[in-house]
Amino acid sequence: MKVVIFGCQQIAVDIIKKMIINSKVDLPLIITYELPLDQTYGYESVLDFSKKSKLNVINPLQVTSSLVDQIKGINPDIILSLYYRKILPKSIIELPRLGCINIHPSLLPEYRGPVPTAWAIEKGEKNFGITIHKMDNGIDTGDILIQKKYRIFHNETGFELYTRAMKLGAKLFNDNFSKIIDGKIKPKPQNGIGSYYGKKNGRYTIDWKKSVEEIRNMIRVHAPPYNPADTILFNRYVLVNRSREYFIKGHVAQTPGKIIKVLEDERLVVSCSDGLLLLEDYKIIPSLNKKDKVIYLKAGNSFG
Repeated sequence: MKVVIFGCQQIAVDIIKKMIINSKVDLPLIITYELPLDQTYGYESVLDFSKKSKLNVINPLQVTSSLVDQIKGINPDIILSLYYRKILPKSIIELPRLGCINIHPSLLPEYRGPVPTAWAIEKGEKNFGITIHKMDNGIDTGDILIQKKYRIFHNETGFELYTRAMKLGAKLFNDNFSKIIDGKIKPKPQNGIGSYYGKKNGRYTIDWKKSVEEIRNMIRVHAPPYNPADTILFNRYVLVNRSREYFIKGHVAQTPGKIIKVLEDERLVVSCSDGLLLLEDYKIIPSLNKKDKVIYLKAGNSFG
């Protein structure tokens, strides 16, 4: 069974590790597209792992006609797309006997597109899913082979969910790979129109006129090691790493962005459109000295 892999990040490494100990599988070519941030986030390098395992791996900037010809020469039985950063052309999708298979971290047809886990948190979803599907000429529109639903934890960040989804996706695929190649799983068309969400802005400036839940979700999406949500307090930038809902009995709504209370440990309670948000972990840039803190960290001040 000749398997060609287009793969990036940890999910590709985890699946390649299983492929190389599978006696039914030959891996003639692995194509990756690595970025420096992959290792910054702690993901194993597809390139380094493949080289250490003496696998044929390349890291091209784009899918060229010469690469298509190379894959044609291999005549693969199946092609896997594992979080690959480029859209595969029709000329590649139509090549393998068993088709191209993609792993997508959402309950397709909902949340098609590049970062579904981030969008799921932003939209306040309580669940997400992993879908293993055959690829066609659309974006995440192919017939479904396997689909499984999972919970999104209340305080789970964008990075945590993204990383967990890769682990769940790799396990779901590895557990079912033999059934897929043996034809024991029948593909099913996607039901309904579904939804598509594109790339996200890498920066989020807090709009305090939004609801507590909307702001909290966006802070989760952008929490470290991503770029934290930001706001302004007088002439200082404030990066918010973590927050949660906060309740004061009998509280009357205040102007959005207003600091309602400063706790002893300098955590800040801030008014939103429909309630209060506690900034549990934040960083002020430039940092404040003791004299500055008396001025800045005071109830009644407002974030911009």
